[in-house]
Amino acid sequence: MRTGIYLAVTAKRNRRSPASDLSRHLSSATGTTVSRQTVYRRLEHIGLYASRPVVPLTATHCRLRLTWSREHALWTTQ
Repeated sequence: MRTGIYLAVTAKRNRRSPASDLSRHLSSATGTTVSRQTVYRRLEHIGLYASRPVVPLTATHCRLRLTWSREHALWTTQ
């Protein structure tokens, strides 16, 4: 199976996998080593997109975001 087809099938099966995980899957399955950027470009070329890892918000982030939104709740376009 070609690497592009393998990547497409793996990405469709694991919709939330980041490109780095897909790269590791490809390496372990076929022995072909490709970078995360290559996986991202190949998926983009065929119309698929790898997910990006989400950075979890800490309690401080949440508190600061809530404070900011409360301060700006009554703002208008003017």
